[in-house]
Amino acid sequence: MSYELLVEVTRDHTVESRHFGAAVVCDYRGTVVESWGDINTLVFPRSALKPMLAIHLVESGACEEYSLSDAELSLACSSHQGEEMHQTLVQSWLSRLGLTEDHLACGPVLPEHTESAHQLLASGQQGCRIHHNCSGKHSGFLTTALHLDLPLENYHLVDHPLQQLSLEILSDLAQFDLKEYPMGIDGCGLPAPTMPLLQLARATARFARPEDLSDDRAKAIQRLHEAITNEPLYIAGTGSVVSELNEVTKGSVLAKTGAEGVVIAALPDQGLGIAVKIADGSSRARSVALLAILDHLGALSIEEKDLLQSHIAPAIVNSRGVTVGKIRPAASWLSDPSVNKLAD
Repeated sequence: MSYELLVEVTRDHTVESRHFGAAVVCDYRGTVVESWGDINTLVFPRSALKPMLAIHLVESGACEEYSLSDAELSLACSSHQGEEMHQTLVQSWLSRLGLTEDHLACGPVLPEHTESAHQLLASGQQGCRIHHNCSGKHSGFLTTALHLDLPLENYHLVDHPLQQLSLEILSDLAQFDLKEYPMGIDGCGLPAPTMPLLQLARATARFARPEDLSDDRAKAIQRLHEAITNEPLYIAGTGSVVSELNEVTKGSVLAKTGAEGVVIAALPDQGLGIAVKIADGSSRARSVALLAILDHLGALSIEEKDLLQSHIAPAIVNSRGVTVGKIRPAASWLSDPSVNKLAD
């Protein structure tokens, strides 16, 4: 297993820390366009799979039966921050289904959005299941279970018909059987499949351009593209790189992060999929690496890069509010001068 230096952290122009990882760009036919590091390394994609795990919600007809909005579909693909808009939408969605938060298999937590968490604690309340960043995904699973008349009990377990359906869809996208690889349990209780980073990129590329999938599956994916593009704040939240990247590019880049340093991006116009894994699990490095690859591919305009600058090279700010360094693509990585220019 080998990793490549992808991201550096500087302090006063001196490199203080380094993040190694692997990354791969594939087209929708499965061809590797470019890669760095060991792309056959086995990874847990974690929440990076959420847009693909929402396909069943549309393909099954559940979306149509329950008249799900773009915001609800985007929320089903999300790792939301637990802002008020996310909480309100999950509550109303569950209420429309005749369910409560007790039906969600994810555990109670405080919102990841700092201000929302402080407001909650100041009011004397505690975290609940709706605040969990996966509550939108779980609401989607419950919706499909109701539509298909499947048991709601234990819907999160790997042997439940709904999870078997999800694994079949993921296997179709990745073009190999996920059941042959190790399976873990995610932070929210759902199955956490593993796959080589290469297969994650291939699945992402087929999500970007589902030309050789069944008509129903391709239409479901296109519907999710539209929902995420129309409601980018519901797939993550205010100030997040995922929401801002999806919003700024107006759907030409559909990104999703996963825990432990994973991030993917689907490029529908180009039929490309990108998958990145930071070896040490760093969240601060994954998006910097992704944005460097997007720039390397020419996927971002000058205007888009200007709007995303705070994510392209995030500033390191001390307690006095003084910028003392930055997180940047490694100077030794990528030959495109425009990428190295971003690191200066």
